[in-house]
Amino acid sequence: MRAFALSVVVLATLFALGSVLGPAQRASAQQTVDGKAVFVAEKCGLCHGVQAAGIQAKTTSEKLKGPDLSGYEAEEGFDVRSYLRKESEKDGAAHRREFKGTDEELQALLDWLKATG
Repeated sequence: MRAFALSVVVLATLFALGSVLGPAQRASAQQTVDGKAVFVAEKCGLCHGVQAAGIQAKTTSEKLKGPDLSGYEAEEGFDVRSYLRKESEKDGAAHRREFKGTDEELQALLDWLKATG
């Protein structure tokens, strides 16, 4: 019986710690998503530069080079998220590379680009 009571106390303590720490850790993880790091990890810099952040596009082909994204904000009525996920097109063309990150990473990327302007 004593072992059972001890097990209940241990489980209750772990549950309480998980309830308190779990949301704090998730909030911390969301707040630490770095838009610039997402830009680099998703290899956006292969085609796009962000001059305001000192990033030059790596491609030398003008045909493959995308626009500079310094201060980028989506045009009204344009769903940039679905475009980057290759779910929609712009001017009859899909984005060349599909964004593979999470929704939080995509938002961090867009927030960072907007802030660079």
